[in-house]
Amino acid sequence: MILRRILPLVVAGLLGVSAAAHAQNGATASSGARASDTAAAAPTNRQLAANVRHALHAARKQGLKSTYIRVRARDGVVTLSGVVASEQQIAFATQVAQSVSGVRAVQGQLEVRTDVRGFSGNQ
Repeated sequence: MILRRILPLVVAGLLGVSAAAHAQNGATASSGARASDTAAAAPTNRQLAANVRHALHAARKQGLKSTYIRVRARDGVVTLSGVVASEQQIAFATQVAQSVSGVRAVQGQLEVRTDVRGFSGNQ
């Protein structure tokens, strides 16, 4: 008689625990999927450098002379090195690089040099 009263409670309790565990696993799995989607969305070093090079090249229409700028990327940190014609070109190149999605920081190793061929014209 006592067994008939307790058995439905035990079964209900087990079903409740099972449902809660299943819901928790589902939430964990979907969170894991979101985390991997985010990781997959982050560009590789090579992709990021290419994206920055493309942005620098596109900025030539606004006056950036980017022919002598080298771009390297590592873990979201972009390094710009090479030579440009003025401090304004350094600032502009840095601004363009920072605007690229995935760039966390820009390290500038650009030098101003006016004696390099082609600085007076478009590059």
